[in-house]
Amino acid sequence: MDFVTPPLWLEKLLKFDLKERCHVYSVCIDNYYCIDCKRNRLCYRCDHDHINHNTLLIFKYDGKSVVLVSEVSEYINISNIIIEDCDGDKVLFLESKGNPSVSRCEACSHSDGLPIKFCSIACKVNIYMC
Repeated sequence: MDFVTPPLWLEKLLKFDLKERCHVYSVCIDNYYCIDCKRNRLCYRCDHDHINHNTLLIFKYDGKSVVLVSEVSEYINISNIIIEDCDGDKVLFLESKGNPSVSRCEACSHSDGLPIKFCSIACKVNIYMC
């Protein structure tokens, strides 16, 4: 799916903050996102309650929130977004990597020298929403 009108779950995902604590287990940080539920944030303890749901693991890489390509590509079109390697896992950044001194990403001007249009899912969404 392209982002002519992004699904509501994707808009919520892009606002995901890994610093928030679980609403059930206050010692845990929410780092799972349930696409199917109205309450989308989950910790690793709550994730078992959503075993048959579509969930995404969110974690930090290079100081930014990322999702696994193998998970998110089932739900959205990830074409033209930079894919990074994180300890053998292919990941996509949720938010802009941002670097206004160079030009590459059509949304935020981040560049890493690759012929790719977007540095993150958010940048692709922002271009299609304008």
